[in-house]
Amino acid sequence: MNVSQHYDSAIPRPPIVTTWQDDATQDLADDAGYQSARVIIVDDDPGLRELLTEFLVDNGLGVEAVSSGAALRARLVQRPCDLVILDMMMPGEDGLSVLRGLAQSDDPPGVIMLSALSSEVDRVVALEMGADDYVTKPSTPREILARIRSVLRRRNRTAATGTDSAGTIEQGDAPRFHTTYRFAGWTLNCRMRSLQSPGGELVSLTEGEFQMMDAFVTHPHAVHTREDMIALSGRADTSSKDRTIDVNISRLRRKLAAFDRTEIIRTVRGKGYLFIADVIGA
Repeated sequence: MNVSQHYDSAIPRPPIVTTWQDDATQDLADDAGYQSARVIIVDDDPGLRELLTEFLVDNGLGVEAVSSGAALRARLVQRPCDLVILDMMMPGEDGLSVLRGLAQSDDPPGVIMLSALSSEVDRVVALEMGADDYVTKPSTPREILARIRSVLRRRNRTAATGTDSAGTIEQGDAPRFHTTYRFAGWTLNCRMRSLQSPGGELVSLTEGEFQMMDAFVTHPHAVHTREDMIALSGRADTSSKDRTIDVNISRLRRKLAAFDRTEIIRTVRGKGYLFIADVIGA
């Protein structure tokens, strides 16, 4: 790729911040730090940088785009960011090398890896090195936005409140960021996006199912409406959104019941769903 084509070879583009564009992102207006969140895209493909920058800006994020790890570090010296979208297979210094450097900094930003490599080994290596999420190419800007929202939502949970001394998350508590949540013998690892049964078996989750579990464990003993779930999915424009939420809930229940018949997700007629298990964050 000709470096002269890259954005950062021209006049540096300042961070762009726009107003909320649609109802799918309006629900995040109350999330601490989201409106001021700063995202840097690191990818050697100028077309992808332009497409993704435009979409994210239109959805309320402050965005810059650079083509290399060196350009990223130069930007971070000038001003820190909240999240980096990092291409894994760049020429020269690859994404994993850049990720390693970010993970060793005093206050590392969130990182979402973008890669054409879809094997489990590649995903696990990136996640274990400190990435918050891993998205395989090709992927849509809307999916990447949903992943960004998920990572920022978790990282913006403050440690000031949200758990008692034992780490138990109570109803009404302000959300707090944890890597792992335990409930009724189950373990949800948000970094690895994995769910482990009381007997130690790994249970696969779709992206939609993971988003729901993430919402349940961070807000237990509270009713989650379908509107809440739709907003979390990042797909508020779908015509079958209500049915999709119900289908995902049904699948989650079946997966949980296959290992433990204890009721965990309860339907509240006319309102939504209630996660009734006690949750401990770690």
